[in-house]
Amino acid sequence: MNWKFTGDRPVYLQIKDQLRGAVLSGEYPPGAKIPSVRDMATEAKVNPNTVQHALHELEQEKLLISHGTNGRFVTEDPDILDDL
Repeated sequence: MNWKFTGDRPVYLQIKDQLRGAVLSGEYPPGAKIPSVRDMATEAKVNPNTVQHALHELEQEKLLISHGTNGRFVTEDPDILDDL
């Protein structure tokens, strides 16, 4: 992903929005595994806790599903995807 941040909003919200956009654009299709927190934080040049916060919110929205140590995946639920 091409991470770009502005100073007008918290970075975790910008990460969350960019990930949601990546799902909508098909960069991360339904069922796709997303990069780990550490990998994403390194790529975006932010603190891993910031990425974790964004991912946690996307899990609460049910856009991402956690499979424990196997990582996080984009939901395959068509109702959730249609709501986006």
